[in-house]
Amino acid sequence: MQNYGAAIERGIIAEACEGGYKVQSFTRDGIVTPAIPSVSGAPLKVGDRVYFFVFDDGHGAILAAF
Repeated sequence: MQNYGAAIERGIIAEACEGGYKVQSFTRDGIVTPAIPSVSGAPLKVGDRVYFFVFDDGHGAILAAF
């Protein structure tokens, strides 16, 4: 398993999928998260820029769009 850490990062929604969204990180080139939910529950779309975090075990959340 990859080490995702738990720092808040910036990224872009790469894919909408069951369980949330996959986010491509701006902070770490080449990293795409597993599916994570949006904390607000507001719908997001591919291309939206977001703040997110993911723990080492792959669980995380999208905090806000920017």
